[in-house]
Amino acid sequence: MRDGLAIGLDVGTSSVTAVLFDPERGVLARAGAPYDVDTPAPGWAEQDPRAWWSAAADALSQLDRSGVTAIAVSAQGAALVLLDASGQPVRPALIHLDSRAASVTLDPRLHAEILAASGNAIGAWNVASKLAWIRQHEPDSLAGTATVTSAAGSLLTWLTGRRVQSASDAGISDLFDRPARDWSAPVCRAAGVDCGLLPEIVAATTAVGAARADLGLPPGTVVVAGGEDAPSAALAAGVTSPGDAFLSLGTAAVVGVGTPRGASNDSRLLSYPHVCDKVDIMSGSMTGGGGALVWWSSVTGRPVGELLDEAARTRPGEALFLPYLAGELHPVNDPHARAVFAGLSLATGRAELTRAIVDGTAAAIADNLAVVAEAGNPATVLSATGKPSRSAFWMQAVADAAGVAVESVDEEGAALGDAILALAETEEEIAALARAHRRVRDRRDPDPAAAGAHRERRARLSAFYATDRALRR
Repeated sequence: MRDGLAIGLDVGTSSVTAVLFDPERGVLARAGAPYDVDTPAPGWAEQDPRAWWSAAADALSQLDRSGVTAIAVSAQGAALVLLDASGQPVRPALIHLDSRAASVTLDPRLHAEILAASGNAIGAWNVASKLAWIRQHEPDSLAGTATVTSAAGSLLTWLTGRRVQSASDAGISDLFDRPARDWSAPVCRAAGVDCGLLPEIVAATTAVGAARADLGLPPGTVVVAGGEDAPSAALAAGVTSPGDAFLSLGTAAVVGVGTPRGASNDSRLLSYPHVCDKVDIMSGSMTGGGGALVWWSSVTGRPVGELLDEAARTRPGEALFLPYLAGELHPVNDPHARAVFAGLSLATGRAELTRAIVDGTAAAIADNLAVVAEAGNPATVLSATGKPSRSAFWMQAVADAAGVAVESVDEEGAALGDAILALAETEEEIAALARAHRRVRDRRDPDPAAAGAHRERRARLSAFYATDRALRR
């Protein structure tokens, strides 16, 4: 294990989070800095990587860095980042919420190659489709590109000047070969991507290089590769072995279960490498997590906490909410899907609609866990991280909808997982640190009396989505 203190740095959808970590005492301090999502057209969602880097520098400046020896990073997945030969962005990044590539028709052979390499289905939110859109609409951007990377990969380039991605981060890309833990040459050929533009893939615990000198870090501070944000958050929640399960609930929502490396997949979900090398994660991502209530807060003009408190005092009603505000990732994989309120009456008020949003997001989580269970990986306890996991009301809804116990753990999330990776050098050290610093704040067991109502709600929501999809065809 590396000596000294570590910093974990996570680039999320709306902010950077940094934590200062001691392997004996845990998290000593935390800091953050926000930025915006740009939506220049319907279905578009972009961010300037320089805003990430500036926010990261801001967050680091808020911490006492004097005893730091290592730093590891993670970031939102499925962002397409194009860098020029000097490591600067060619254009804004297309982040995971961007669905513009749904308009692109791809060669069926590419679908087959991606499925063969990773076990995953192609998606408009992922790299191959986004690159096809750029090729069709912005060929000059590709002409000026020297590196095709991710949010975390761009952060590593900014910190060290080296073009690398961890297997955990690269693994969510549809250009990845999961068994080989490398880029897939057949997929790249089918997608028309020059493999030479892609970063080197390394293990999550790999020391990439020394941190740049202008960040106030001690000379020689080691930069460790880290992971995509969901695996790093899963590590912080204690997911280190097959069968462990997590829910990372922020603007979006990610649920996943650990599986043996290369063991299983279902094309309705994603399978990708964990930051623990011997484990894969079978996972579903949803666009409508905490962001659904943030949207509702902006519509109603009421704080999220007030809305949740009001809904918790309200009995379940007939109102339903399909949480597809920005299309949906898993398990429906439909960028054109849209949110729906249904079952409303003259008696429906704000509290009932808030409760419908909470139950609708819980239903989406339960749908993903059901697919994981069908693939032979049932979850019994779900470790929940992220600010929404502070709500006992919301976590009870998840427990009741999914039929599993939910343990809300400390919410440093991915940044804490990164800090563990910065110091741990073996699988055993990773697991030991994760176990030692997992802190359960609350546990919610499923209420058997609520199971029937949640099954009915999920069935009705599924029917609403099927009807909406049929009408769009």
